[in-house]
Amino acid sequence: MIRCRNWTLLGSLLVLLISSACQSDSPASEENLQAEERALQPQQSNRYYHLQGSLGDLAISMELQEESNYQGRNGRFFRGFYRYDNYGGPIGIYGNLENGNRLILTEQGSWDGDPHLFQGRWEEDGDFSGLWQHSNGKDVYDFRLQKSANAVPLEGYWIQDSLIAFPQWEASPVLSYSLEWLDVGEGKMPEKQRGFLREQIARGMLEGSAPGDPNDLLAKLTEERNTLYSDFREEMASMTEAGIIDSLADPDMFLSFHYSYNTSVQVYYNAPELLTLGFTDYSYTGGAHGMYATIVSSYDLKNKKVLKLSDILLPGYVEAVSKALAKAVRTKYNLGASAPLNTFLFEEEIAPNENYGFTDKGVFFVYAPYEIAPYAAGEIELFVSFEKIKEFVNPAWLTEEEVEKEE
Repeated sequence: MIRCRNWTLLGSLLVLLISSACQSDSPASEENLQAEERALQPQQSNRYYHLQGSLGDLAISMELQEESNYQGRNGRFFRGFYRYDNYGGPIGIYGNLENGNRLILTEQGSWDGDPHLFQGRWEEDGDFSGLWQHSNGKDVYDFRLQKSANAVPLEGYWIQDSLIAFPQWEASPVLSYSLEWLDVGEGKMPEKQRGFLREQIARGMLEGSAPGDPNDLLAKLTEERNTLYSDFREEMASMTEAGIIDSLADPDMFLSFHYSYNTSVQVYYNAPELLTLGFTDYSYTGGAHGMYATIVSSYDLKNKKVLKLSDILLPGYVEAVSKALAKAVRTKYNLGASAPLNTFLFEEEIAPNENYGFTDKGVFFVYAPYEIAPYAAGEIELFVSFEKIKEFVNPAWLTEEEVEKEE
């Protein structure tokens, strides 16, 4: 999977030589040349909550992140995942806090149907209670969640920066750069585990490259920002050279030249010895819409190890997992048993990819927009429970009841 941050800024098909002569419309003003010297200023404004409780008579857990200015939105925005503790995989949720303490979370599901909703009262200590409503409008259940310490303690940080291409113009293209990531609270878990996890988060933020000391993460992110700014400057200069944009243009003409980049971390599953995170890159470099993709990683904290499929699934699993994924698509998107999968997907079959994460109950696969379905379907998460493919699961990951059934 190609991560968005690797895509070139030259979204247009222009390949133009940039004149070295000084011009009045050049973006290389003194203000812009100082942009790379600006220090990135992390703010601990994002909050993470690990919640546990019930929905009806079923136990559920929720990983919820509050983001004060997610991708330019105003107000208090929440997003995350919840799951049914005894059998479920992560289900995406998102929403805003309204009227002070009313939180409405929309459940991601059928891309062309009505969603399920959590609607309730949000307390600042993490208590969240109210009603869950099915998309049919008839099935309604009470839910009650409370903040739990039975998880890795995580703290959220946020950074925002921007570069104006032509500060001397009345209106100008702008590149917006923002970051949201999680760190581990000091003294709240064994130091070796904390060091391992901090290093893995830094690797995820930097597309797998090692920053050395995780404390160097900010310096590496600053280098990334400066490269993006340099490329943006060159592209905007080439467009002025070609006469595509100029200082007298209507401001609305610049809408497709307001570029943005965002990297964020989200929590799919959190337990003291197993943590699954997703690293999402979003970019807009012109065109009808932005592009994004999430890379998922699961960490065995006890053994300080990044988990692979081969650590948990036994050889020969592909066919069984493919069949389970097909059933997961039908369930999640309300496809009948006889409806062809290409009613929703590009193909009639679906196979496991290399982008996966684990919970204690199963494995889930994340497919980027356009990977297996249209952009409108968004990212697709499909969960396969260990119980459904137990003959291909390392017995250490099965419950005693599942092992006994297998025998």
